[in-house]
Amino acid sequence: MRINIRVMSVVLPTLVAHLLLCSPAVAQQHNTCPPSKHTLYSRHAVSLDDASDHPVRVVSPDGKKVLLARTIQDDRDPDGMHISYTVGVAGRTFTTRLLGFNGEVAWSPDSKAFAVNQTEGGGGLGTRVYVFFVEEDGLRKLDVSSPIEKDFGHPVQCEIEVPPNTGFISWRSDSSALLVAAEVVPVSICKCMGTYRVYETSLPSLTIKQTYAQPEAQERFKGLLGCELRDRDDSCSAILERNIRRRARLAPLK
Repeated sequence: MRINIRVMSVVLPTLVAHLLLCSPAVAQQHNTCPPSKHTLYSRHAVSLDDASDHPVRVVSPDGKKVLLARTIQDDRDPDGMHISYTVGVAGRTFTTRLLGFNGEVAWSPDSKAFAVNQTEGGGGLGTRVYVFFVEEDGLRKLDVSSPIEKDFGHPVQCEIEVPPNTGFISWRSDSSALLVAAEVVPVSICKCMGTYRVYETSLPSLTIKQTYAQPEAQERFKGLLGCELRDRDDSCSAILERNIRRRARLAPLK
């Protein structure tokens, strides 16, 4: 069965429920995440797990901007569950929202932008990355996941065709580059579940500057990886990389 899925907050929960009903063996692969509050992809990001109870306040490195994040769940809101992001700077306030929950956020070192990981699905599916540049007239949103999802493709066999989970790991030296992991969803609908590669993405162009296979990423970025990635088994990495390279060679020239 082949289903093209766009990761949306309505579609993926329905998909997850269907899988759980039809496939009792569906399970998530083990990671080293503690039972206490933690971040999945970025070790040094701020968890938004508490944002459903109270606004989470994150100050930019230069001390001039304040980000407030709050999870909103209101049955009367047609958008459903979402996280509201409000930035205060120089007496002005800019607000945006993203559908989903379980966020983590980090300011860029130069305080020009902040990155967000957010779950738009459920059951181990649907994590995506967005970056917001704080500009004079508001927040400029970049969908960082889209070009990475396209490059990653579907390199392993899955019961259904589902995009990878994506999560930012860390900013580089400033807001011009971001490290992002693309991960085979860590549930048993896919072979090699939880296997990943890391992309260094240039911003705001959203071009892929460099990629790192999982073993190299675990060695290079060990101190930056969240608990979802840090100690993942890399026995499937060679298969993943071979299949991605093969698909790239067979892709028609533009």
